[in-house]
Amino acid sequence: MTSLPTAIIGISTYFIGIKQVEKEVYQKNQYQLEQVFQRFDEQFSQFELMVDKAAANSIFDERLRDANFIDEFSVMQDIYRLLAVAQSSDNMILRIDLYLQNQQLLVSNDRGAIRLKDEANKAAYDPILKSEDLMYWSDAEKYYPSGGTLFPLVLIHKLPFVSTRPFGALLVYLDKTLIDKEITQLNPYENGISFIMKPNGDWITSGKEVDPIKQPLKDFIRSKVMKGEINQEPFNVKWEGAEYSVATATFSRTGWRYVIATPLSQLIEPITLTSKLMLVVSLSGVLIAAMLSWFASQRMYSPIKRLVQMFGGSIGNKLPEEDRSDEIKFIENKWLNITRESRSFQSLLKENQYSMKKGFLLQLIQGQLYFFSEMELRLRMEEYGWDTVNKKFVLLLIQLSPFSETSKRFVEGDEQLVTFAAANIIEELSIDKENMEAINLHNLSVALFVSFTQDKPREQIKSEVFRFSNEVITMITKLLGVHVAVGISKLNSDLKELPRALDEVKQCLHFRNIGEHGQIISTDEFIPYVKENLEYPFQIEKQLIHALQMRAEEETIQKWGEFLLVLKEDAGRAFQIQQYMAQLLGSVLRAMMQLDVAHSSTSQGINLYEQLFKLKELEEINKWFVTRVIQPFLKTLSEKQGIEMKQTIRKVKDIIDQEYMNDISLEYLSDKIGILPKRLSAVFAEVTNQNFIDYVTEIRLDKSKQLLRNTDLKVTEIAARVGYQPSYFNKIFKKSEGVTPGEYRESGMGL
Repeated sequence: MTSLPTAIIGISTYFIGIKQVEKEVYQKNQYQLEQVFQRFDEQFSQFELMVDKAAANSIFDERLRDANFIDEFSVMQDIYRLLAVAQSSDNMILRIDLYLQNQQLLVSNDRGAIRLKDEANKAAYDPILKSEDLMYWSDAEKYYPSGGTLFPLVLIHKLPFVSTRPFGALLVYLDKTLIDKEITQLNPYENGISFIMKPNGDWITSGKEVDPIKQPLKDFIRSKVMKGEINQEPFNVKWEGAEYSVATATFSRTGWRYVIATPLSQLIEPITLTSKLMLVVSLSGVLIAAMLSWFASQRMYSPIKRLVQMFGGSIGNKLPEEDRSDEIKFIENKWLNITRESRSFQSLLKENQYSMKKGFLLQLIQGQLYFFSEMELRLRMEEYGWDTVNKKFVLLLIQLSPFSETSKRFVEGDEQLVTFAAANIIEELSIDKENMEAINLHNLSVALFVSFTQDKPREQIKSEVFRFSNEVITMITKLLGVHVAVGISKLNSDLKELPRALDEVKQCLHFRNIGEHGQIISTDEFIPYVKENLEYPFQIEKQLIHALQMRAEEETIQKWGEFLLVLKEDAGRAFQIQQYMAQLLGSVLRAMMQLDVAHSSTSQGINLYEQLFKLKELEEINKWFVTRVIQPFLKTLSEKQGIEMKQTIRKVKDIIDQEYMNDISLEYLSDKIGILPKRLSAVFAEVTNQNFIDYVTEIRLDKSKQLLRNTDLKVTEIAARVGYQPSYFNKIFKKSEGVTPGEYRESGMGL
């Protein structure tokens, strides 16, 4: 009796509803294929975006164009690490290479740096930078022939990220095995085919299908696609007596065409088979029902048997000897093992959730989650364990200055260590407070996210926040010995307002008093105060630059100290001091250009203004200005003026050698050379270690000795020829040689 309705349903399904069922199954199949393809396309898009983001990393900037990796070994290490991280970020990536054209170098994290010496390799890589596209796909075999595991196309991204003169490129190779696996999964039918081709019809990959029998069918379908006989809509083709449903789609970013062909018989076969089975089952129902009454008693034990089988055993000889007589105990032991494994998994999940929780909050306050609605943000935070119902929020920014005069335990390069230590201290202080969460911003800054109930009075919130800020300042100062400034945002009812609150706090901290320890600035009560009628010390600046130009190092340092004192007393605010320093730096650089002297930072690609604006304490500014501005200026100026002075003195000596018999004076030579007499005298003494008069006297006496030895001229005539009066000539000659000119000639001295 119970089998009759089943028989009617089976007959109706088979003879009446089979066509409708076939239609529904076909539509559902097409929908599933579209969904799977869309995910595959998005995966490739995300892959390209990941490569684009990696190429935008600051390490691939203009410094790599002519970098010397022998001297800059740390840069190469950073590149290795970045390539390794990028390669591990997507399991489709087989390897990533960095090509540098100027150095003819190929860098990868596993093979190291390889110099392209072979002309064939150079010819293969040179056209990379000639493409007009920043990122494009190319044939992989030209650069990395690795056999069957290599995807035939390589993704090339030129470097730097924004430039009209690229100096290199990232070459990202994909794992053909994984992509073939993905493509095969898109076609779940055994007799179906799937492949990807370029817009011009060239093959890219066809999954794991290597059956040559299917190749003619692929060529036939590809020809249909290339002739434009089809569009993106599914269509049917007949091939050797079988009908196939063909669906195509185009990858949005690359233009590749994905094609899948499924045998229609496989789509409707489950329905046909089910209908037939329903008929068989219904006709056999009476016999089965008769047997069930007998079989039921035999199946009383089946639940326990199924549990044992589910836990990996069986009722029989395969069950361990000690558990054959007690299957319940066996199930209990298995259940306890599963429970322990579950607890271990929950513990691991909890550890990872902590990192995810911190990362989400960091993205939130930095404005990276702008595309989420307020409701979505609150739901996500509740998933991470935060209670956001009827809450309002405050954001604290703790800014550190670890290298001030109060700190002797840290050196340059310890910024990350100091920030990490401060973040741990803040977490320890807030560990018993459920409404607080510390966020390490790494750049000598730590943010603190604090929530309060909506009904809590504003004054009470303010009191608690200020009290905790003082605790943070006291503890960090005690343990780390650094300057601390705390900025407090306004109360916010919406999570989406937190990025704006962080920006406001950062702006307020620009108004902190430089050198002052333990400042707390609340944006809720902040009124910008800037001293009026500030006078820039132009006179001191003028004196400092003059001392620099004269290469007077002591006087330059003295004037710099006076300028620094004015900064501390008159300006005081961090942003004002930076403005004063930017003005002074610009004046110094302008003075260097006027003297045709290039600062050493020019050849090294260093931005002095960028370095200046990162400094936060007067001691840091003082040290930086002396070592990075004053000393390089003086060194370069000394080298340049040393060359010029030697050239000038060489000209002076040439004139003296030619006109020693005339009345030569400093004034005469200075007019001829174009330099002040006083300056000429000082330069002459510095270069020759001899004053001007002594040198002229030495030249004249040497010439007179030659005339005394080689001619019969009278002493008076010789005196006139070398530019002396006879009486003075006799006097100065005897003083120099110990004898008179006549005695010198008679004795034959100098022969």
